[in-house]
Amino acid sequence: MPVIPPLPPGLRERQKQERRRAISDAATALFLERGFDAVTMAEVAEAAGVSIKTIFNYFGSKEELFLDREAEAREATVAAITDRPAGATITDGLLALLVDHRVPSGGEGWEVLDDARRREGFRAFLTTWHESTALRARHLLVQERLADTLVATLSDELGMAPEDVRIRAMAMMLVAVMHERHRVMAEAVLEGAPAAEVKRRVREFSQEAVGRVAAAFPDLDPPRLPQADGDRV
Repeated sequence: MPVIPPLPPGLRERQKQERRRAISDAATALFLERGFDAVTMAEVAEAAGVSIKTIFNYFGSKEELFLDREAEAREATVAAITDRPAGATITDGLLALLVDHRVPSGGEGWEVLDDARRREGFRAFLTTWHESTALRARHLLVQERLADTLVATLSDELGMAPEDVRIRAMAMMLVAVMHERHRVMAEAVLEGAPAAEVKRRVREFSQEAVGRVAAAFPDLDPPRLPQADGDRV
């Protein structure tokens, strides 16, 4: 019998991501149609054409099936700080993420709200999210993980111990800003505000709130220094 060569690593990873996305899309369609709490994992498995065991190979919980961009959002938040341009402060980098993107995961911008069909899909997503106690509780857990990530990131950026109360206080305040930003956006979308109004509310809140954090921690918010020639790759 001929030996079937293994898939190249890049192709294998793409196939895993495609399957993960397909499972998530199938689950989300059910959740939006019937409500998150009414859908079972067995029904998700049937809709996705996979076994329940396969689902848990990709997702740690039913809640993760719905809020499946947690890791992307954390990575984007870290990158907004660590990859900020020369001259930009830590809060400058985070503010850019919060005003330039509808969801702070570094992906889609505000264009979704300019398309009526996609805007209604996003509204349905937020409705399902906010009607579920389990999903709201999961979001709080996501915020705790984000806080831990920000503590580690700020510690590395500033050369300070992660146990330093100033680091932890700043991280918690930034997480609180991001949590409230989500509420501001969700409230505007759910009430049917026009796209321009949603963006205005989110941007004004983000600018004011992040500015307040910057004012509270001037010693922890230095501008990024230009890279020396020897540091460039």
